[in-house]
Amino acid sequence: MMRREELLAHYARVRAHYRALAPAYSREANQTCEGRYRDIVQRVMSGRARVLELGSGSNALLDRVGPPGSVACDLSIDMLQQRKTIARTSSVVGAGEQLPFRDGAFAGMYSINVIEHVADVEAVLAEGARVLRPGGVLAAVTPNGNWERWLDLAENWRMKIPEGPHAFLTTRALASKIGPSFEIVEHRTFLACPGGPPSLSAAVDRLPGLAALGWGFFQYVIAQRRPS
Repeated sequence: MMRREELLAHYARVRAHYRALAPAYSREANQTCEGRYRDIVQRVMSGRARVLELGSGSNALLDRVGPPGSVACDLSIDMLQQRKTIARTSSVVGAGEQLPFRDGAFAGMYSINVIEHVADVEAVLAEGARVLRPGGVLAAVTPNGNWERWLDLAENWRMKIPEGPHAFLTTRALASKIGPSFEIVEHRTFLACPGGPPSLSAAVDRLPGLAALGWGFFQYVIAQRRPS
């Protein structure tokens, strides 16, 4: 467990990073990646009664897929202020380790490129389990730490938004951190190449056997909240 002083220092660095990025973040986001994230979230969260997006930033995805009462939660008020929130969703400032919601408040929760920035992954996932009702679904998308060198090169070549404070997780590390409150339903990697046409990444992802080899810049895990 990270000490409070370390936690505060870590999130001060994260806030500073995203404060600088906030005005241009949505404009500079890679659309190939954004399209793949949207497909995953829509598939998993469709029909859920109430959804939490953890680390929403300036993203408007929740407004497209979330039912009335859904909540966008982010550490950075600067990023949240860039959202064009519609009436059926709300925005809340908060850290994943201490979510300001009651137990079992949501039927679904997702995060996109968030857990690599949190201070304590296990604590965040435990909080996710707390605010999800039994049978609720968690979906988390994060860079594939097995490909960290290539992700760093993509950032150096300005093919992706700078990461700021982060710790990428390998596929094995992510699976090990999900915790006993969840049952993993699906865990896959995908390419979503930061450069080139979206059709190229989609075609590569369809090649048989590549997912089993851990091919791809990104990974996602879908897990179901076990009964209490």
